[in-house]
Amino acid sequence: MKFLSPIFRCAIEGTAETQYCASKVQQKAGSDHVLATIDESDDAGYKAKSSPRLLDRWLDASVRFAGSAPVFLFIVAGLLTWALLGIRFGNSDVWVAAISDVQAILCYIYDSLLMRQLLREYSEQQEAMVQIQSRCTSHRRMLETVKGKLGPKGIARAAELCKDEPLPPLDGLDRAAGLFPRLVSWSAKAFGHVSTVGLYWVGIFIWLGFGPQCEWSSRWQLYINDATSALMILVFAFLACLRECFADQTNICLASIFKLDAKLERELRRVSQDELPNLTVTIAPPKESYLQMVIYYYADIIGTLVGIIILVLVIIAWVAVGPVFQFNNTWWLLIGTYAGLVGLFDSFVLRNVQSKVNEYVTEQVVSLEKQDMDLYSGLSVPVPRVELRPPSLSQRVSHYINTISSHLLMVVAGLILTLGCIVASSAMKWSLTGQLISNVPPSIIETFFMLILITGHNYAEKKLRADLSDIYHRRQRLLVFVEHARGVVESEEDMNSGVKGAGAEFTTSIVTL
Repeated sequence: MKFLSPIFRCAIEGTAETQYCASKVQQKAGSDHVLATIDESDDAGYKAKSSPRLLDRWLDASVRFAGSAPVFLFIVAGLLTWALLGIRFGNSDVWVAAISDVQAILCYIYDSLLMRQLLREYSEQQEAMVQIQSRCTSHRRMLETVKGKLGPKGIARAAELCKDEPLPPLDGLDRAAGLFPRLVSWSAKAFGHVSTVGLYWVGIFIWLGFGPQCEWSSRWQLYINDATSALMILVFAFLACLRECFADQTNICLASIFKLDAKLERELRRVSQDELPNLTVTIAPPKESYLQMVIYYYADIIGTLVGIIILVLVIIAWVAVGPVFQFNNTWWLLIGTYAGLVGLFDSFVLRNVQSKVNEYVTEQVVSLEKQDMDLYSGLSVPVPRVELRPPSLSQRVSHYINTISSHLLMVVAGLILTLGCIVASSAMKWSLTGQLISNVPPSIIETFFMLILITGHNYAEKKLRADLSDIYHRRQRLLVFVEHARGVVESEEDMNSGVKGAGAEFTTSIVTL
């Protein structure tokens, strides 16, 4: 990654580690041409690369810790404790404002962590795809040699032998899921369901219905602010935990694909006697509009320590002005107002970037599928494919909401809404009511967008699971074909050597006579 250049502006290069069978490794040992070789017994599975920069590695470790089960359970325990203590201190204005401050600061931090997760997901998945495409280029070259050795009859014979071979499921889709990841996955389906989002808005409208009875008071506004604040903390922590579980499961699936792909390469090299190394493949940075690139630069700031450093400086300034406000309710809400407004805009950016990451990964999956179709060309072998169920009504509605909420113009609308809250609060001289204007609507909208982020994640996870299974099964069938092809080639070579041997004996006997 270039300095001060967002990851979406950087080209991604990758070269799959060249695989040689053991006999070829020995032949290459004395050569001056140094190549990366690996023995059949070595582990050729996928391993996510660590960042070369210490600061990035520290930040990635912090993201993984924040998305761990202990942190999530600690936050849930904290929310339950806060709710129980509210029985005793619920009538205190400071108590009511405190949860808003805690929520705003925690969610501000989680904004950066979630964005970092998205940037890491994009980088790791693109690097995995570029290595698979690198090996696929070698597969295509070697398959042409194998087809030349087989001939039409040999291809038909190998295809007939492999068409009924069973294809085991992708290792990692279910094996990686322990009890806690399964609970997280089940909860994600509940949180991200369109009915849950609908119930959320039903609750908001019920609260609005009590507005006239409560005379639209500050206390009435603080009620919904507290409720959405607690829910937002829960959703943020859950989303971080969900994405870490998903990343672990995806890496296990990629490791299984890489091992199978490496085995396929070795088998192809045995049959084709090909010793050329795998080529380097480059994925060019995506071409986007100027406005989208501005969003990427901002996302890169969120996903680094810059955003956290800014928050620390703001907190120091907030504490410093405490005596001026005599630590009253207005002062308590100041930090929550700032973090809430920033978090509101960040939620729009998060949704947009999540959609773009899924879009770019899908583009590479489609590109790889086209290359795989070239591999199957002329083999007379059926291409395996996972059949997905038609989407239900709720899934179609969720997809429609995802499309709208992730649009570029929604980020512009989020910026206008944030600026509008600032103008309204400034017109009221940042009084308690004025600050609540910049707290309550952002809290309601940001919570909604976090629920939509879970919905978008569920949709992307389902699609990626199917894509990874397709990639795995296509390589399984190719491997079976190549193994049968090697048997056909070896049997033909044995027959030819036998015919040649018989001919030589016949010639020798004639000469002797």
